[in-house]
Order: sequence, then structure tokens, then C-alpha cells
Amino acid sequence: MEPPTAIKRRLNELGIRSRLRAHPRTQGRVLAPAGLLRRLPSTPGLYFPFYHDVPAEYAGDLSRHLRALRRLGPMVSWGEALQVLAGTRALTGPMFCLSFDDGHPTWRDVVAPLLRELAVPATFFLTTGLVGRPGNLTWPDCREIQDAGFSFGSHTISHTRLADQDDVEARREIADSKKEIEDELGTEVRDFAAPYGHPAVDFGERDVRLAEEAGYRSFASTLRPAMHPGDSPMWICRQGLHPAWPIMAVRTRVHD
Repeated sequence: MEPPTAIKRRLNELGIRSRLRAHPRTQGRVLAPAGLLRRLPSTPGLYFPFYHDVPAEYAGDLSRHLRALRRLGPMVSWGEALQVLAGTRALTGPMFCLSFDDGHPTWRDVVAPLLRELAVPATFFLTTGLVGRPGNLTWPDCREIQDAGFSFGSHTISHTRLADQDDVEARREIADSKKEIEDELGTEVRDFAAPYGHPAVDFGERDVRLAEEAGYRSFASTLRPAMHPGDSPMWICRQGLHPAWPIMAVRTRVHD
């Protein structure tokens, strides 16, 4: 049997994953049967669900996801989640830390207002090279989101796969994106999320080291297991979701 990373490469080559992503409700229906074998968390564990774009048509779906998770345990900020890993904040049941990737204008128009209504904290991992380009956030938009009480982290400059870059370029993607966000928003950026995020395919130990050298306190992957006190903040596991998915599909990513 092929290892998971080989299967992932093969699916990417065939374009199957991309076609499903383009039709998220269909993707959710395809994933849902596997959710029969899982249950949403009921035992202590720290989860980092994340999303990307949330068009207005999916606002109600995102609200349902967040309300379902919040019934299981508290939604905490990124900093509070790191306190759990450090053992300075108790983990007595499921706990959830929300984030969003890239730089979509729906963060301003849909996500931030919804999160404020639900009183849910979140971190937005920004790809700085997208800012100001057509169909993406502007720096004033980012400042508006920050002023609404949300935090930002870095998602590189160009959303490149770090494993494909040499040392100089990888360092630039990691360090310069941090500096640009700090310069534009006037606040320290301490958290990094790797594009695509699989350590066997998309980044390596070199990139984690470069992030540490650049001054980040955390480095996020897209590995999915729950986290617990004592786990490294430089190896955050996040669970990628789409708001269009039914809860049964969410259970394939966020489960005991």
C-alpha cells in the first residue's frame, strides 16, 4: 500500500483534489461517509481548525460549524492555545483555536463580523504578496480587522512551497513577510503557518529552524492530530475545513 504522502502526490497529479476543492459542497458529501467512523471530540485535546475564503453564501454554514464546536469546548485565542501547550492553562476537555489563511476580502466582509457576533477569537495568516492585488485584502482592510480585535500571523510572501526553495529564498519568504506585516500593522508578528503545510511534502526542519531564527514563537503545519500540553509550538497541527461541509465531513478532520 502506498504511504499517505505518495497518495497525496498522486491525487494532486491527477487533479482530483483541485476539482473537489472547486466544488466544496460536493467535496463535503464525498468526505461525509468517512465521518461515520469518527466522532467530534469529547476527551481533552487542543484542536486548530482553519479555513480560507468564506463567501457570504457560506456564512451560515461557518456559524453552524463554530456553534457545534463551541458546544464541545471553548474557542481560545492563539496565545491562549500556546499557554495550553506550555502547561500554564488547563486542558480539561476539547478546546479549539481558529485561524484563516491567505488574504481573502471575505475576512473583512463576512468572517470578522460573524466572529465578533459569536465572540470567537481568530488568527489570520496573511500572504503578504497578495495584499493589494485584485480580489484580495488591502493593508487598510488588514488594519480594520486588527482593530476589530483579531491577530495576524505570516503565511509567507508568495504562498510558495518552502521545500522547493533554496535557503536564501526560504529565509526571505519567512522573515520578510513577518517584517512587512509588522511594518504595516504596527504590531509584532510571532506566529507562522506553512503554505500547504505537510512536512513530508511542503516544508522541512530547515524551515522550522529559519522561523525560529526569524523570531516566531510558533510554526503551523496541516497535520491533523489533536495537541496536548508538552507538544511543541513549533509543530502546530491544524485541521483544514471548508464551511460548506456538513458536520459529518468535519468529523473526518476534527475528532478524538
